[in-house]
Amino acid sequence: MPEHTEGLDFTTMGLHMSAEAREDAGPVLPIPAVWLLHGMGGSPTGTVAKIETALELHWPGLEYVRPMLPHHDPSVRAEESVAFLLQQNIPPNALVLGVSLGGLVGARLQEMGRHDLQVIAISSPTWADDVSLQARAARRMAFYSSRDSVIQDWVSAWPRLASLQRDFEWLTHGTDQHLREIVRLVSWYLEGMLPSWIDDIRRESLTKQERDEIVWASMAEPRGGNDDWTQPWWSGRPRDFAEIGMAMKAGSVWETGLGDWLHDFVLLKDWRCLEAEPPVWLSREDRALLAGVAEFFARRFGLPRPAWVDKPEYFLPTLEYLYYCTPHGVEPDDPEFMCWPPPDDQALYRKMARTPREMLRRNVVYEARSLTVL
Repeated sequence: MPEHTEGLDFTTMGLHMSAEAREDAGPVLPIPAVWLLHGMGGSPTGTVAKIETALELHWPGLEYVRPMLPHHDPSVRAEESVAFLLQQNIPPNALVLGVSLGGLVGARLQEMGRHDLQVIAISSPTWADDVSLQARAARRMAFYSSRDSVIQDWVSAWPRLASLQRDFEWLTHGTDQHLREIVRLVSWYLEGMLPSWIDDIRRESLTKQERDEIVWASMAEPRGGNDDWTQPWWSGRPRDFAEIGMAMKAGSVWETGLGDWLHDFVLLKDWRCLEAEPPVWLSREDRALLAGVAEFFARRFGLPRPAWVDKPEYFLPTLEYLYYCTPHGVEPDDPEFMCWPPPDDQALYRKMARTPREMLRRNVVYEARSLTVL
C-alpha cells in the first residue's frame, strides 16, 4: 500500500478549473493529491518522504501519496513501474513529482492517456529500458543537470519534451542536498509563479514559506516552561481554552486571548494546554477553530489528541473563513490578504491548501502560518 497522508477532498467544494491552466506551465487547480515517486532502488521512506515533510509545512492541507514502485528493486525494468502506476487510482489533475526514474515513469503516464496529470521531474532521464518519452506535454516540467554523471547521456531531449525545463549546473543527483530548491519549485508552481520565478530558484533571500519554516522549528524547541496546574488561573496568559474564556470575561478580546494562549503553549508544550474545551458561549466558528488548533497541535508537537475535538458541535455545516495572518501584517507578494470571499476559486484553493487538514475537515479555513509565534 502507498504511504498516504489524507487531505481534504477539494473537488466537493465547488471549485473549478484554474484559468491559469491555459498556460502550459501553469497549474490546473484544484490539485486533488500530490504523488511522490521515488527513484530506482529507492523507497517511499527515503528522499520523497523528506520532500513530503518539507512540503507539508508549507501546504498542510494537501493530500500526499508515496507509493512503493516496482523499480525499488533495481533489477525491475522501468516499464513495470509505468504499468503499476496505470493501475493506481491517481485522481484527475493530480500533481506527480518524481525523482530520477520516478520522474520518467510519471512523465510517461501523460503519454498513455493521462494528459490531465501535472508532472515535475527532478534529475530524471528521458528514457530508460523500454520507456521513452515521445512528445512534448503541457504541464510537464523537468529540472536536471547535463553534468550529472548518472543521467547526463539521457537528458538532451528535455527542451523539446517539457513545457518548462532548466539545465541547472548545481543540481546533482544527490537530491537530499537540494530539498530547499525542490520545495520552492513545487510551492511556486502551486502559486502559479514558477515560470516567472524559476531563474531565481537559488536566491538567498527567504521565501514566505521558508520564514514560516524557521518559526515552526523555533516553536518546536524545548523552552523549559513550567507551571503549577493545581493553581487556578487568575491573571496573565491563559494556559488552556477554558482560561481563554476567563481572560475574555476579565476584559481581554478574542484575538489577544488566543495570541496569549499561543505564546504560553509554545513555552509549555503541555498536553493540558489542549485538554479543556472552549467555553460554550464562544461563537461556533471560534469553537470549531480551537478544536482544529487542538487537533493540529497534538499532531504537530506529538501530544495526546483530546477526545472532545470529535464532538459534532465543533464542526461547521458550511465552509467558512475566519482570520488570516493577523499577527503578521500584510505580505507584499500576497494580493489575497484579508479577502473573504477570496477573489476567485484559485485563491480559495490556495488558502485551503495552506490550512491544516484538521481545520479543513471542520469547514474552517485558517492558514497554518496564522498560528506561528516567536
